[in-house]
Amino acid sequence: MKLIMQPTPETCGQACIAMIAGKTVEEVIKDMKTSGPTSIGQLIEALDFYGIKHAERNTRISKKNPVPYEFSILTVHTSSGYTHWTLLYNGKYYDPEFGLIEGEYTYGKITSFLGIYK
Repeated sequence: MKLIMQPTPETCGQACIAMIAGKTVEEVIKDMKTSGPTSIGQLIEALDFYGIKHAERNTRISKKNPVPYEFSILTVHTSSGYTHWTLLYNGKYYDPEFGLIEGEYTYGKITSFLGIYK
């Protein structure tokens, strides 16, 4: 996995898709037709567009599902008060805003995940 940083404060979703699909953020922005904030539905549509297999829906972190899959797009509620997308891959966080993070994720609370099957 190659870390791709988000070019603007609102393109974390596009950067996560770019990392998974092996594309540039600019290509993903063009294909998704947005350079603004993204919903989980838009991320799922982009994964489908690129032919990337994924879980059917976003799964909330709970007692039943306490940890994300090894390869997931994570929903993070940051300590600064905004929602953010980041990528978990092989035990490392590929965060398009904060960089590559090994160990505990400390930039916010991970509340849900979308499993990626690749």
